[in-house]
Amino acid sequence: ECPVNRLRVGKLVFRDPVLLCGVVYLLLYFDASGFLRLGLLAAVLHELGHILVYCIQQRRLPVIEVTMTGFCMRTAGERFSPLQRFVLAAAGPAVNFALAGVWAVRLAQTVTIRGSAFWAANLLTGLFNLLPVPPLDGAQMAACAGALWQQKHGKYAQTAGNDCKTGTFGVK
Repeated sequence: ECPVNRLRVGKLVFRDPVLLCGVVYLLLYFDASGFLRLGLLAAVLHELGHILVYCIQQRRLPVIEVTMTGFCMRTAGERFSPLQRFVLAAAGPAVNFALAGVWAVRLAQTVTIRGSAFWAANLLTGLFNLLPVPPLDGAQMAACAGALWQQKHGKYAQTAGNDCKTGTFGVK
């Protein structure tokens, strides 16, 4: 793989950084309403939820790969219990739902278009990531719930980590 296709800055690894920056620039340039910015903010806050729980669990920052389709924490080869992996996967949607709850209270006091859009972006980001489709958080949570059930009933199988090849939002 060509070294230009990857740029590492500390714990951040950017895949195709020139293309990534160009696409993000164009999208933000044509985002006159600001709704894309709010959606991206909800997505980044979602990922920060995963990163915070990872830091609490592992006591260090993860390597994060940034791609055209989102963020990916490199966790392949690391050992997590099914409960740890479940909590790690649930952290992103939990942040979105907590923010949506806070904004719902704020909107009850004063309704604004941007406030409504931020509420919707967080609600939709959280709900989308709960879909039980790999590599989304819902699939991770379902696999971990299954592993916890098997562990409780005498059949334990550790869930596998992900090698970041898909590069979508969520814990991998």
